[in-house]
Amino acid sequence: MLKVVIVGANGKVGRLLLNKIISASPTHFDKPLAIVRTKDQVDYFTEQFQDKINVSLTSIEDSTVDDIAKKISGYDAVVFTAGAGGKGVERIFTVDLDGCCKTIEACGKAGVQRFILVSAIHAEDREKWYHTALRNYYIAKRAAEHELKWSNLDYTILQPGSLGLEKGTGKLCPAIDIESKKDSYYQIQREDLATFIVASLLNPSKTIRKTIPLANGDEPISEFIDKL
Repeated sequence: MLKVVIVGANGKVGRLLLNKIISASPTHFDKPLAIVRTKDQVDYFTEQFQDKINVSLTSIEDSTVDDIAKKISGYDAVVFTAGAGGKGVERIFTVDLDGCCKTIEACGKAGVQRFILVSAIHAEDREKWYHTALRNYYIAKRAAEHELKWSNLDYTILQPGSLGLEKGTGKLCPAIDIESKKDSYYQIQREDLATFIVASLLNPSKTIRKTIPLANGDEPISEFIDKL
């Protein structure tokens, strides 16, 4: 059974992912570790999930690499879905960029080989975003992606488009057709992103060392995975 760490567990995607991992336990997953940054969040998760998860009060901004490594030691995979959430340019770089880089380094120290990064659609293509209001965000995401690609980790980089709050459709757009979703900002429901993260964890041979753009479409997630 996989032991998974979720960095950014208090976010909307993180909470959905926790629930999906718990639903898939104990067949596929052992008790996951939720990394959160405030005491209130610790109290919430402890009350909400009780003994179904482990919770760690760990600020990826303020913790050292060694601190993070100690917390994640003994786990099999890390999912990095933390983000500044629009709370200032500085936090984009301390969370989305340096927080991710520190977590990647910590995985190397702790012997956690599997790493899934939730990035953003077209992060590698400056022409798509350099002259937009999201430039700082994308600079951070692009740099974090490169740090991960240059690591020795078994990575998967997920590049979702605009994140929706509606119920998941269970279907994705094939990468070859992704530009057909441009007018809807490549929208994907957060629940479908969480479902795909679980699928990525359970299908390493299909997803390791790949960058995967994600938007809702007409192809069931299981078929999408099979074609990777």
